[in-house]
Amino acid sequence: MEALNTALASGQPLITDPEHDSEASPGLPSSRKGGTVTQQRPADSVWGVTSVDYQGLPVAQRSPCAGTERCPWRRDAVPGAFPAEAFRLSAPTSYPDSDRRFGCHSSSAEAPRVCAGWLLRGASGNQQVLKLLKAGVIEAPVLPAGVELYEDYVEMAVANGVAGEDPALAPIVRGRSQRVCGDNEALPVGDVAAEGGQDPRLGGAG
Repeated sequence: MEALNTALASGQPLITDPEHDSEASPGLPSSRKGGTVTQQRPADSVWGVTSVDYQGLPVAQRSPCAGTERCPWRRDAVPGAFPAEAFRLSAPTSYPDSDRRFGCHSSSAEAPRVCAGWLLRGASGNQQVLKLLKAGVIEAPVLPAGVELYEDYVEMAVANGVAGEDPALAPIVRGRSQRVCGDNEALPVGDVAAEGGQDPRLGGAG
């Protein structure tokens, strides 16, 4: 964990496992311009949610991260690897008519990327995402064979310790709808603030 925090503090893109294959896409370019941290909210002594504002077209992670710290949207990720509070704080990214994005936990404010798992399962309420999806702006995230994702933000958050009746999840529960993309379709996003689970000192953004 010390190495992860050092990488985050230095502003370098965080790849949690050097053995990542194409699922982690370590060579994937990030947003063409680094982001500006607008808010940092700790979830515990290590992790937190960082809001980042950046200009230019965002870049999505190519597939839900594998490796030691897997994308929390993956059903094979260890539940509780990230604190429940982080999922409470990031819940607005999946609210109906949200203008926020869920950032990839293995990126940083200096090299922001959008979480592939969120694009595939949690972004259906984001109108800017839907418009850019139709425009084909961003390459589709790919769900590797055999990898299963939680169906929506509520299911993922509950699996990670958030109570199903938590008020932070209520807008999602009320607005639940069919997800708008298949396993190999992208939901690109617009130039707005993004949130992601990250070290509270420096956060990743999508």
